[in-house]
Amino acid sequence: MAITKVWIEEGCIVCNACEAECPDVFHVTEDSCHIKGEARQDGKESENREEKAELKPDLQANLEEAIIAAAASCPVEVIKFDQVASAAAKPTAAVVPVPTTPATPIAPASAAEAAPPVSPLPATPAPMPHVVDTDIENAVDAALGTTANIRAAAAPSPAAAPSITEAAKPRVTKVWIEEGCIVCNACEADSPEVFRVTETTCTIKAGVRADGKESENRAEKSGLNPSDGERLISSIITAAANCPVEVIKYEVIGEATLVPPPVVEAEAHAAVEVAAGPYVIDYKSAPNRQVVMPKTVPLPSLHTYQEEQKAAMAADEAKWIKQQADFETAKAKALAEGKDAPKPPVRALPKKNDTDMEFPAPSEAKDPDLLHLMDLLDGKVSQAFEQSGELILQVHPDGLIETLMFCKGDASLRYEMLADQTATHYPAANGFAFSVVYQLTSISRRKRLRIRVLVKEGQDLESAVEIYPSANWMEREIYDMFGIRFSGHPDMTRILCPEDWEGYPLRKEYPTLGWGQRDIDFREDRSGVLMRMAMEQAGNMGINLKVPKAD
Repeated sequence: MAITKVWIEEGCIVCNACEAECPDVFHVTEDSCHIKGEARQDGKESENREEKAELKPDLQANLEEAIIAAAASCPVEVIKFDQVASAAAKPTAAVVPVPTTPATPIAPASAAEAAPPVSPLPATPAPMPHVVDTDIENAVDAALGTTANIRAAAAPSPAAAPSITEAAKPRVTKVWIEEGCIVCNACEADSPEVFRVTETTCTIKAGVRADGKESENRAEKSGLNPSDGERLISSIITAAANCPVEVIKYEVIGEATLVPPPVVEAEAHAAVEVAAGPYVIDYKSAPNRQVVMPKTVPLPSLHTYQEEQKAAMAADEAKWIKQQADFETAKAKALAEGKDAPKPPVRALPKKNDTDMEFPAPSEAKDPDLLHLMDLLDGKVSQAFEQSGELILQVHPDGLIETLMFCKGDASLRYEMLADQTATHYPAANGFAFSVVYQLTSISRRKRLRIRVLVKEGQDLESAVEIYPSANWMEREIYDMFGIRFSGHPDMTRILCPEDWEGYPLRKEYPTLGWGQRDIDFREDRSGVLMRMAMEQAGNMGINLKVPKAD
């Protein structure tokens, strides 16, 4: 890749960040930033906004990383540039001369035997060289459906004409995320070095991008580092193919090497035989039924948020220290060479928020109810915080019933109603597998409180039916969907699925198409006929059910 043009849009705040990153191209003045004349082909120095003059050829590739770094560090994002593929990566046409057989002259035995003079014929023109443009021939073959055998018979030998794959290895130049990401974590599972799944979308990591930013890369279309694009090409293509909503887009060069080898006829027949039948229980031969453990949305936590903020501040401080060290190095180099010292770096300020939307960050507990419960429960509280106007109290499993009793019976609290009780599966979490929450409501005080407890795999919780009778069916539903048992419950049985149902449907490892066929015994009356008709239609829509046949 190479940068042919670079210019400054309106709005420069003269922060000197660009000159600190790339002093060979940028020159910060009193009121703006200029592109230096010695870096431009026209020799002028200006913002280059109107001229769009190109950089000198020897600087287009050498200063590419420095220009990208300067554009990334610009706090107002006014540095723009044009980036194109370098000439070395473009395929070239191979010239193959057509071999000709030279004529062997035969000398006459004597002058008498010599043929009488004949008027000379026009000379035969020399054969033109055969030019093979691999890009054009590949496109023609794809359009006309030319077979490999016909192509091999007409084309010259491989030794005479090297292919594109020998000139340059394939690599992904750009990758970005279109709108519509459903945060399924499939991409991060296939290529964790490139993709990062956040709470709302998927981003391209800064470590593999040339501009050093982390975002969806939808607007910037920043290129990947050449080494990473070549090393991670397989994982990126796999992640794009496995994306259920097809929002991962990429650009690749050298695609000729990605053509899969021809499938042997015997292997093709074997694959067809394995995939035969409407229902496939063999998970190895049916990828859509394989168990996938996606990364879920992070658990809201004050402690986690505080650790992330500390890590971000430490990274920002390390970046600032590096900028100062680079400035000192550049200053010493300039003094040694007799040049003017560069301007010192300026620490970038946080970008202004032009909208009224703010991140709902968790904060320390200040509500009297949370503080009172923390005093009553002593060491049984893991953490208490407020977020988006909600009160969250996380307690240890052994203090759950005591917490609920205080919430309902304490005169200063009076949370009379258990409005809802549910759970969430976190397969990627450390130290717990489920989060069970109790949504309490104080009707008399018009207030809400969320009690949360983290549960390990196979761990039972005490039932809250004796305190809140409304927990009866909700705890049965949690057991039915997640497999979490509540000791002391009067009827710990399934409530939505049959008792012989296999698995727990709301766990993340539960296949979307079910665990195989089920035999359903229908009644002989009208309700049984209607249910059989409904099951038949459900089977036609792809739901994994089976209608039994009469003997």
